[in-house]
Amino acid sequence: MFHFASLSLFGAALLFAVGCGGSGANSSRGDVLIYAQSDDPKTLDPISTDIAEAVHVITNVFDTLVTYDETTTDLVPSLAESWKTSDDGLTWTFKLRPGVLFHDGTPCNAAAVKLTFDRLLVPLAESPDKSSNPAGVLAHPHVYIVDRPYQSAYNMIQAVEISGDTTVVFKLLYPSAIFLNNLAMFPASISSPAGLDEHGRNFAEHPVGTGPFKFVKWDRGQRIVLEQFDGHWRGPAKIKTLIVVPVQENATRMQRLERGEIHIAEGLSPAELDVLSKNEKLVVQSHEAMNVAYLTMNVEKSPLGNRKVREAIALAIDKKTLLQVGYGGNAQVGVSMVPPTMWGHDKDLEDRPFDLAKAKQLMEEGASEEGMKLPIKLELSVMNQARTYLQQPLPMAKFLKDSLAPIGIELSIRGRDVNAHFDALMAGEHQLGLAGWNSDNNDPDNFLYTLCDQDNISKAGNNLSRFRSDKLHDLLTAGQKEMDKEKRLKIYSDAQRLILQEVPVVPLAHTQIRTAHVRGLAGFQLHTTALVRFRHAHFEAAK
Repeated sequence: MFHFASLSLFGAALLFAVGCGGSGANSSRGDVLIYAQSDDPKTLDPISTDIAEAVHVITNVFDTLVTYDETTTDLVPSLAESWKTSDDGLTWTFKLRPGVLFHDGTPCNAAAVKLTFDRLLVPLAESPDKSSNPAGVLAHPHVYIVDRPYQSAYNMIQAVEISGDTTVVFKLLYPSAIFLNNLAMFPASISSPAGLDEHGRNFAEHPVGTGPFKFVKWDRGQRIVLEQFDGHWRGPAKIKTLIVVPVQENATRMQRLERGEIHIAEGLSPAELDVLSKNEKLVVQSHEAMNVAYLTMNVEKSPLGNRKVREAIALAIDKKTLLQVGYGGNAQVGVSMVPPTMWGHDKDLEDRPFDLAKAKQLMEEGASEEGMKLPIKLELSVMNQARTYLQQPLPMAKFLKDSLAPIGIELSIRGRDVNAHFDALMAGEHQLGLAGWNSDNNDPDNFLYTLCDQDNISKAGNNLSRFRSDKLHDLLTAGQKEMDKEKRLKIYSDAQRLILQEVPVVPLAHTQIRTAHVRGLAGFQLHTTALVRFRHAHFEAAK
C-alpha cells in the first residue's frame, strides 16, 4: 500500500480530489468530509469482501432491501417498502419502493434485485481445465472472482422470482429465523445491472448502487472519492463530497486529526482517544458494540488438532492483564464468541481460569500425544493495522508470545497488512492468528455459524480455525430454522458451551466503538452494528 510520503503531498492529494483552494481539510469544511481508516479496501463489490474498510464505503454507495434503524437494531424498510411471508414461512414477498434510481439513472427494479441475489448465490460450475482454475469456473457472467465470503449466509434461498417491476418473491428451502436479518447485511446490497454490464470485472473499482453517495474515483492507496447523490430516494445527503483515505499508522491518523487535515479518525487506541478527548477542538464518541476479538487456532496444523494443546494455550492467557496491555482496560473479558451486548449471549458460561500449572501439564501431555518434544515452534499471524476489536494488535501479539513461552511454545510473530492477513487466515495458511468480528446483524448466528461452522471452511470462509464438528453444525443449523426465540436461546447456549469445551478459538475481548472527530461535525452517529453511515453528517455553522 502507498503510504503518504509527506503532509504536503497528503494535503495536495485532497485538494486535487475536491477541486478547491486553500490547504488541508479545514478549507473545505461544509462541503467535504474526510474519513481516515487504517487500510485501503481490496474491492468494493459487495459480494466479494468481508473487510471493514470496504464495508464502510459500500454502506454509503449501496442500499439493501431492509436496513437497521438509525439508532437501534430494529429492522426498517429500505428499498423494499413492505414485505409479507406465507404461513409456512417458505415464501417471502417484497414490494419495492417505486421510482428509485441507481446512480447511473437506471431504475432499481425487481430484475436488479434478482440479479443481485443470483450473483451472490450461483454455485461454481465444474471447470473443464482444472489446471487453469482448480476451484471451478464462475457460472454467472457477472461473478468475477471465486471468493464470496457471505454466500453461506443466504443458503436458505431456493429461488428468487419477480412479478412485474416492483415485486420480488424469495422461495426458501426451509423456514428461516435469520433470513430477514441477513437481507440487511451489506453483501445483499442491490447493484445496478447496467453498471455491471458497463464495468464488468471492473465493477469492483466502479461500484454503482442507489445509496446516498455515488462513486467518483479511486486512487488506490490514496483516496476514494464519493459525491452526494441528488436523486437518492430519501433526499440528498447533507455533505457534497465524502473522501475516504487510508492512513495505516494510528499515530499519523491522530496527528492529522489534530491538525484538521482529516475530520474523522477510526481505529485509534484507548490511550490515543483519551488524549484526543482533552482537545477542545475534537470530540470522542463512544457507543456499545457487538464484537469479539479472539485467538484462532488452525486445527489442521499439528499440534493444534490436539484439544489438550488448544486448552493449554487458553489456560496460559491471563485475559485480565491482556485487557490492560491491548485496551488500557477499556474492554470486557471475552468468554463466548457471542458478545454480551447481543441477545443469545450465555451469561452463565464460566471461562477457564488463568492456570499456568495446568496449562504446562496439558501442553506436555498434548505434545507427547503428537510425538513432539517441548519447546515447539509456532507462528502467530497478526494484522499490522488496528481494528475496532483489536486496537493494539502488535502489543497483544507480543503479550501472547510471552504468555505461551512458559508452557513450552516458542512463538514467532508474522505481521501483515489487513487484507493480506485475513486472506492468509481464510486460506488456512496460519497456525495461530489474532482475529475478530463486528456484528453484521443482531443475531448470534452471525457469530457462531459464521465463525465456527464447518460450512464456512474454504479459501474465503470465516471459520478460521477450520474446526469441524457435526454436533456443532447440527446445533447451528437447528438455530437457523427454529422460529421460537426461547428455543433458539437454548440451542445457542449449547453451542457456546460446546465451543468452550472444544477450544477451536479463545475469545479474548469485547470492546466499545470509539471514534474521534472534529468538533462541529453533526449528524454522524456510531451504531451498535458498527455501520458507518454518512447520510446525515454535516458541519454546523460556526457560532
